[in-house]
Amino acid sequence: MTGLIGRSAGDTQFEEMVGAMVDEDWYELDRVSEGSAAVGVLEHGTRDPDANVVWRGDGLLGVVYGVVSNRDRLALSWGDIFRGVVDDSRETLARLDGPFALACVDTRAGAVHLATDKVGSRPLYYAAGDDTVGADGGIAFASELGPLVAERAAPTLDPRAVGDLLLFGGVVGERTLLEGVGSLPPATRLTADGEVSTERYWEPAAEGLAPSGYPDRWLADYRRALADVAATAADRTLWFPGDADSRIAAAVLADQSPPLRTLTGGPRRGDRESAARVAASRETSSTRATEDPDHHLVDAVADAVAATDAMAAWSTVDALPYVTDRLHEDADVLVHGDAALDAATWAGAIGADDSAASALYEHERVLPAETVRDLLAADADPLESVDAVVATSVDGPAERTAVDAAGQVRAATELRSRAVQRRQVGTRTLASGSLLDTAARMPAAYRVGTRPISAPVGAGSPPIRRAVTERLGSDLATIPTGPAGGDSTASRGDESGGERGAAAGDAYVRRYATDDRFRRFVDDLLDGVAERDPLDADAVSALRDRLAADDLSTFAPVAALTGLELWARRHLDDDTAARGRSAVEV
Repeated sequence: MTGLIGRSAGDTQFEEMVGAMVDEDWYELDRVSEGSAAVGVLEHGTRDPDANVVWRGDGLLGVVYGVVSNRDRLALSWGDIFRGVVDDSRETLARLDGPFALACVDTRAGAVHLATDKVGSRPLYYAAGDDTVGADGGIAFASELGPLVAERAAPTLDPRAVGDLLLFGGVVGERTLLEGVGSLPPATRLTADGEVSTERYWEPAAEGLAPSGYPDRWLADYRRALADVAATAADRTLWFPGDADSRIAAAVLADQSPPLRTLTGGPRRGDRESAARVAASRETSSTRATEDPDHHLVDAVADAVAATDAMAAWSTVDALPYVTDRLHEDADVLVHGDAALDAATWAGAIGADDSAASALYEHERVLPAETVRDLLAADADPLESVDAVVATSVDGPAERTAVDAAGQVRAATELRSRAVQRRQVGTRTLASGSLLDTAARMPAAYRVGTRPISAPVGAGSPPIRRAVTERLGSDLATIPTGPAGGDSTASRGDESGGERGAAAGDAYVRRYATDDRFRRFVDDLLDGVAERDPLDADAVSALRDRLAADDLSTFAPVAALTGLELWARRHLDDDTAARGRSAVEV
């Protein structure tokens, strides 16, 4: 898997970390070292030559995984950036836009600085402290969990992180599945100089914006953010799932040179037709994702789990068999439009006396808390994770806090799952401070609904999307998008039974019922995870019984648990035979 790695001490262990990363035959390693400190990045090389940088100077070792999309406009050299990161002030990081994870080792002061971008587009994990192997006051860090397993003297699963995975479909906040290994949330800076401390270096402004002129302001910020990331890739392709926001991105990028291509990964016929019509209206070429029939779903799941470290349920990955196999044949760099106009639309329904934590739970969870408690044998309350996410979000009215907290959930689920695409190609995610600020301060009139949070969020396009689409051209407004040709702004699922994710899940349930190899694969992993701490064996067995009974609402937790077991076998089990066991052999 492409990504950054490094450590403040132990150059020979750095080589072991590199060996633990997921690899492809076209990857290239760029690294620098000084004394016993080393940093590096595993990258796509000529497929994405404008991304990633490794830098050395003034006793500093720096690495950026991704791009700083506004660096040219800010007229900053890489030396300026890394020297600014080492400075105690947060000003340099707060000015940087773009999808990146960043690390800088100050060999003079014996300090390490890590940072994530403003949306958390790339994971960044770290291990430090007395429980690390050969604890010497140093710190090891990577954008994968695998290289950090060997840093723990007795690696075990974190019960609360497992609860997060079941509750949200991804591990949220500062925890990881590996107890004692931390994760940096969006817009977070870590400093290790004998002690480890973290702080948030950027947040949106507190005051809201007036409705007058708001769509024009949003569109201007969006145009600049999208143009900036597109400019960082000479050969780019717009990922076009066929939803309403991807047509906005296609319209904004239509005038780019060289001409933009679109790649459609939507599973429905309507998605593909919408993509073709948008491409034709903007005179751009459109490619449809085509799966290789010989690339089995079992192989695709194994690849997805390896890319995400099971930190997000593999069922959240769009066009899973395609993006784990043929994607690199059709694109070098994927640009995600990321208008995210459906994000946290439910926040418009939060009243002055409503709880941001309650709203986040009601609208962003995948499973009810009581179901998560049943699946966990350990005493871990999933609602504590909800409270923790809200506690680390921005202060202010409940709506503002809830929108920020929802962004943390998005980083842990949707954005983390893009690692699967990044295994094959470069990716560009929008992480612009001005756009995020404008979106966070959206007037209530442009969000959906003003009803109490207990009321369901109705379907229909949010007013801001309609306003933006009208400004881009009336022809776009006539092209249907979403399921059955309609826009939808429901929460992460409004399925029956209190569980969500059935829309994506029922296809996997049908596959389970008809594909013997996939069924054996799932059953084997569920049998294994049922016996693994911190899961409750009886509850996992009951979940499997419900799956066999064709309960369409169950697959989100099934995907989370099977991914967890597959990752744990590879990285945690003492049995070398189990650790080396390949999913494709099941």
